[in-house]
Amino acid sequence: MYGPLDMVTLTGEKVDIHIMTQPPSGEWVYFDTEISNSSGRISYVIPENRRLGIGVYPVKMVVRGDHTFADSYITVLPKGTEFVVFSIDGSFAASVSIMGSDPKVRAGAVDVVR
Repeated sequence: MYGPLDMVTLTGEKVDIHIMTQPPSGEWVYFDTEISNSSGRISYVIPENRRLGIGVYPVKMVVRGDHTFADSYITVLPKGTEFVVFSIDGSFAASVSIMGSDPKVRAGAVDVVR
C-alpha cells in the first residue's frame, strides 16, 4: 500500500485504466495503459470512439507491478452544462501533506455544498 510519501516510488510504472461502462451491473472494460510521471501521476484522454454517455462511471487504475489500485468516478454531463468543481478541504489548491494527515475542513464548506 502506498502513502502520501510514496508517490516517487510510482515513477515510470505502468498503470492500467479500467472503466465500468454500464454501471452498476456492467463489467470492467480495459481502456489503456499509461506510464506514471515523476510525481507518480497519470493523465488520460478517452478516445472519441470510446466516448461515454451521460452518467457516472466507476474508474479503477491498477499498478501492473504490484496490483495496487485506486478507485474513483468520472461524471459525464450534457454539453453546455454549468458545474462547479471544488474541494471541501482545500486539497485541490494545497500541496500533498508530508505529515500524512488530512487537511482541516474549511469554515463554511458545508454551506457551499448545500
